[in-house]
Amino acid sequence: MAIQIGIGNLGGAMASNFYRQKDGPRYVLGHALELGFISVGIIAASVLIFSYISINKKRDSRMAAGEDSRYTAEELSDKGDKALTYRYMW
Repeated sequence: MAIQIGIGNLGGAMASNFYRQKDGPRYVLGHALELGFISVGIIAASVLIFSYISINKKRDSRMAAGEDSRYTAEELSDKGDKALTYRYMW
């Protein structure tokens, strides 16, 4: 939790350097950097979604092949999100 708060506080430190008084009133640098960060976030989210879809498809094919019968319910439970029966939701 401390890491999350620390990273959140970095936003204020970065914003004060992005939106410099000498760049006003248009603040091209600040707006460009913010758009860049938003773009990186959208790309990262898209990559994550496609990786979830890929992992789910691989697990579906392994389940269809009957690999789930190799494990007990307790073993699958112990694996958490690595379990063959676990599906990522997006």
